[in-house]
Amino acid sequence: MKVITLFFEHITTWGLVWFGLIFWGSIFNAIFNYFLGDSHSLAFALTAYLLGLILGLLGKYKGWSWIN
Repeated sequence: MKVITLFFEHITTWGLVWFGLIFWGSIFNAIFNYFLGDSHSLAFALTAYLLGLILGLLGKYKGWSWIN
C-alpha cells in the first residue's frame, strides 16, 4: 500500500512535468515529422521530447495552469 501512496504523491507533485514530457513531446515530435520529413531520426525524437520536458518543468516551477 505504501508504493501506491508514493506513486500518487509523485503524480500529484510531478504530474505537470510528465504531461509536458508525454503530451507536448508527442506534439513536437509530430510537428518535426511533418515539417522535417518522415525521417525517424532518434535526434529529432529526443529533441522533441526534451522540449516537452522543458515546457513541463517551466510550467511546474512558474505555476502555468494553461499548459495542461
